[in-house]
Amino acid sequence: MIEVDSLDRSILSVLRNSSRLPFVEIAKQVGVTERTVRTRMRRLEEEGIIRGYTIREAGIGLTALVRLKVGPGTEIGTLAGEYATWNGVECIYEISGDADLVAVIHIDDTIALRTLLDKMWLAAPGEITSTQTELVLEQY
Repeated sequence: MIEVDSLDRSILSVLRNSSRLPFVEIAKQVGVTERTVRTRMRRLEEEGIIRGYTIREAGIGLTALVRLKVGPGTEIGTLAGEYATWNGVECIYEISGDADLVAVIHIDDTIALRTLLDKMWLAAPGEITSTQTELVLEQY
């Protein structure tokens, strides 16, 4: 399995925000040379972590789906908009069914996931009525 270090994670983070940035812009954002970014990205592509502008995070962290139910009168769009800006949150969808929102989370480990879940609860006391967290086992 490939070893992914903090520089690789920084590059992946930049790509999550804008997967089509030029190498030189990615290099500026992570503080290395363009050549270093090219080399790292080529290796990540060869290892299957980056595939056609999609990041596959298996083995280098944790991906989870967090389903949130909110209470009556909660402004769902405002709450979702706030959460969507947090590190580790790829995106948030408003959904139908038992939950109101589902957040797609990319995080380092279960400790970081717990911290993020606590932050979600604390940011909206009384607005979130329940959460259900599902860990992604494999991405196809």
